[in-house]
Amino acid sequence: MGRGIFVKMRILILIASLLASLLVPTAAVAAITWRVESNRDIKYDGDTYNAQYDVESVSSVIFDNDPDEIYFYMNLLQVPITNMFNDGLGSWAFIGLDYDFDGKRDIQLVASKITLNSDRTSVPGRIYDARSNKSLNCSVDIFGNIEEQKKWIGFVVSRKCISLPLAFDTFAYAQYNVEDKNSSSFDYAPYPFFRVNLPGSTPTTPTTPTTTTTPSSGATFSFPLTVSNSTKDSNNFNSSPLSLSSLSDLLLPSVVTVKCGTSSGTGWSADIGLSQEMKDAGYKSLVISNHHVIADCLKNKAVSLVLSNGSSVNGQVVSWNEANDVAGIATSTLIPHLQWIGSSPKQGWWVGVLGSPLGKANILTTGIISSVNATTRKFTLTAAINPGNSGGPVFDNTGRVLGLATSKAVLSDDQLAEGFGNAHGVPLLCGTIIACQIESDPWSGKAKFAAGPTPEELAAQAAAQAAAQAAAQAAAQAAAQAAVLIKQKDEMKNNCINFNGDLDVAVFNAKNAEITYPAAKSVFNGLVKNAPLGLDCTAINLVTFEAELQSRQKILKAFDLATTSAITTARVVVSKSKTITCIKGKITKKVTAENPKCATGYKKRLAN
Repeated sequence: MGRGIFVKMRILILIASLLASLLVPTAAVAAITWRVESNRDIKYDGDTYNAQYDVESVSSVIFDNDPDEIYFYMNLLQVPITNMFNDGLGSWAFIGLDYDFDGKRDIQLVASKITLNSDRTSVPGRIYDARSNKSLNCSVDIFGNIEEQKKWIGFVVSRKCISLPLAFDTFAYAQYNVEDKNSSSFDYAPYPFFRVNLPGSTPTTPTTPTTTTTPSSGATFSFPLTVSNSTKDSNNFNSSPLSLSSLSDLLLPSVVTVKCGTSSGTGWSADIGLSQEMKDAGYKSLVISNHHVIADCLKNKAVSLVLSNGSSVNGQVVSWNEANDVAGIATSTLIPHLQWIGSSPKQGWWVGVLGSPLGKANILTTGIISSVNATTRKFTLTAAINPGNSGGPVFDNTGRVLGLATSKAVLSDDQLAEGFGNAHGVPLLCGTIIACQIESDPWSGKAKFAAGPTPEELAAQAAAQAAAQAAAQAAAQAAAQAAVLIKQKDEMKNNCINFNGDLDVAVFNAKNAEITYPAAKSVFNGLVKNAPLGLDCTAINLVTFEAELQSRQKILKAFDLATTSAITTARVVVSKSKTITCIKGKITKKVTAENPKCATGYKKRLAN
């Protein structure tokens, strides 16, 4: 078979396979915290082609279980075989590390005369120091995952033991020695080197080109972690939200427009735990978007984020993966988070999409999931999406993000197909943008936002509203009653004061009559002594006051009548009386009466 056909086959396989997921011996207990991968190199560099030794790229990974260990993956075109480096011909491979960027490998992690295990368990390799032409007294473990048909070979080594700097160049090399031993078939990738900047380093760029384009994946900080979830959400995701307007209002502050040069897309703030490195750098939120949205800005990694309120903030691309078409953008602005951990979506689920299609921000469309590919973690949807929606959240009826709106299908005449949108599921963020912690069921977290109350919750809400209304009515009634009582008390107090005033006037009239009509002094004096008692207006009993007031008013009325009668009688007596003058020697005295008489010893003076 000719070399051209092999190249075509390799390209087809590359397109079909994209990037194989990395697995390590400790995958059950470890999570990726940092990862970069070089560009794919589809050129075979040896004279004699052997697809078994065709190297495609090299990856560097750090896991959370041991930050000192670094994993290098030699990514191949084909699944490796157990004896490919123990074939009796001297075939071998190595990971080359260039510490001083002089274009020469300083350290080699060597796979030679070893038989690979098929089940991810490791075998010891050798570390060669090309500077001293000696083997280093450090261990390197070499492993594969042939049982699961993974197309890589892993090398794990202590960073401290090999004195690995924070920045270095690397490449992978594999060689097959043909049987006549006079020629060999080899390949290495990438050409000539791939620059690696470890977390905590100041990013460096090669003084001579080590790769023609920006790496297809990478990260400038340790990956943020997922937020642990253990609860389940059993909502019916086939139905639309009870209040789509309310749900949209809750989600919109978390959705941004991503500006990269003259183009734009969409992003959303993810509910994650930022790494300490990112916090120390002043970052507060991580916005998720598509790789193709920020691809043109990877040189300086600066983008602009337009918030839902129209204001703009700065964003920095801190992680990206072209194969999965995902990217992470850090910002020092705190943007409300969306929950994204949930069960894999199912065909027929209701979905909504928020984004900035055609540059118009805060656009909402809805539809259903029309198909799901459990292998690729991608799905299609009927909700309308257009250029500018890329990277925006595709969410279920609880507001949980299921994927990123990524593209639309294209018809044979290059027209965009309507109702046929493609989305990348959020599991594709794991190991590429976010370090997903191992959980019993990491995609079944309880949604942050509720789709709307259940019938039971509605009933409880109705009962609570009824109780609140009843309480409000009772409070209003109590306030009204209190106002009435206050008014009644004020009226009673005024009546009390008026009664005491009338009583004072009546007693005054009786006392005045006692002076005016001395002949009836004893009568008026008796009336005054038996006058009604006044009321205490400072301590009114609302229950008994009216009855007591009416009783006192009757007595006062009788007192007034008695006084008026006495005054009338006294006036009559005064009108019938006569006055005479009585004398006794030089003493004179006047006597007034109806039949006046002089006292003993006095004589009546006769008129002249």
